[in-house]
Amino acid sequence: MTQFLDLIKKDRQERKKKYFEGTFLDYLEILKGDPTICMLAHQRMHELIIGKGVETINTEENARLRRIYGNDIIKRYDFFKNDFFGIDKSLMKIVRFFHAAAMKGEESRQVIYLVGPVGAGKSSIMETLKKALEMSPSIYSLKGCPMREEPLHLIPKHLRSQFEETLQVQIEGDLCPVCRYRLKNEYNGEFERFPVEAVDFSTRSRKGIGVVPPVDPNNQDTAAFVNLVSSVRNYFQPKWIHLINVIVLSWRLSDDILLTNMEMNMKVIS
Repeated sequence: MTQFLDLIKKDRQERKKKYFEGTFLDYLEILKGDPTICMLAHQRMHELIIGKGVETINTEENARLRRIYGNDIIKRYDFFKNDFFGIDKSLMKIVRFFHAAAMKGEESRQVIYLVGPVGAGKSSIMETLKKALEMSPSIYSLKGCPMREEPLHLIPKHLRSQFEETLQVQIEGDLCPVCRYRLKNEYNGEFERFPVEAVDFSTRSRKGIGVVPPVDPNNQDTAAFVNLVSSVRNYFQPKWIHLINVIVLSWRLSDDILLTNMEMNMKVIS
């Protein structure tokens, strides 16, 4: 009994230490010490995958692998190694997409489709990415914002270049209508007083991960999909939406990824 109680208390204490609530000025001080906390969605996902470790395999040195993959150089990611087998090339394409998008390449404005038959691993890949987000460090958002958007959106356009130079970050996106109204009417335009808090991703709490209950695919109302994506498109961290035969990952700051489940051979198209 004591062992379980100690485990619960330790976890609760660690969560209290991680929790943050303060003003926008307090957030800027934290950001100045660690600019990575405001990384954009593609980069965040890429760092979560790469951070676990990568093994590079030269198939020319392994006859068995050369028969499977040809002369290609294969990368195996520790992030996926316990869950997926035999789809290394597909996983490489997915990670390559995240990397290119994180570097502000053309992929940051494109969508990626996961296409394959039942059992190919599409939903399992999505579940693994979702789990990684839930286990990732907290993000900072405007308190009371329905989109839990990045606090840097508060900075006026004419000041952004100076803040970017000082903080060594890139600021993208604009305030949602709700926060714009609050800034003007509750804080008299004094954005430095706007409250900021730390939040976690959670499927159960619908924090950053939203779920639309599956229905009969023959009469699925696409409005549930379109409206939900539109509402988060420019303002929030990754938001996941589940539909029957459709899985959507919508990124904040107009970076969208569409992962669609279709009855075709497994392949990745970007």
